[in-house]
Amino acid sequence: FQLLTPFSYGKDIVLACASNRSIQVFDMNKGVVAAEVPDAHSRAAHCITQNKGSMFSTQAPESYNLFLTSAVTDGLKLWDLRTLRCVRRYDNHVNRCHSCSSAISPCGRFVACGSEDKCAYVYDIRSSSYLHKLQRHSETVLSVAFNPATPQVSDELIEILRKTVLCRKKKTSK
Repeated sequence: FQLLTPFSYGKDIVLACASNRSIQVFDMNKGVVAAEVPDAHSRAAHCITQNKGSMFSTQAPESYNLFLTSAVTDGLKLWDLRTLRCVRRYDNHVNRCHSCSSAISPCGRFVACGSEDKCAYVYDIRSSSYLHKLQRHSETVLSVAFNPATPQVSDELIEILRKTVLCRKKKTSK
């Protein structure tokens, strides 16, 4: 297995993406695989994100059944846990080789994802076209996150990772 999600609010389930391109739903109360989606992507997924909500906003109870997966060259998919079907695809962003992550907003209305074109994209969860393209980054946007208390999105860049690695190398070489 490649990726696991943390426990959901009120649900003792764990979602996992496997190297055979499947998504598995584990019921931790029973200790079994409750469901499986074979061939969820054309390649093994590198990112899986559950809708976690926020203590600062409310969502319809059905919204907590949504989760995102993404795979290199295969875009971002929104899934419904009740039907185990892909309900929406988001593929306006570029994802050819890096593991760019995604996030669902605390209000449940937006999806954000990183991109290799040095931008972060914000989609309306109900539409496959993007609302905002956050530009002017110097490198690939690898990671995105919404602020749980206010309607803001932050993004992390390869450049930050490079600087962190360079600083660590300098400190250890002394």
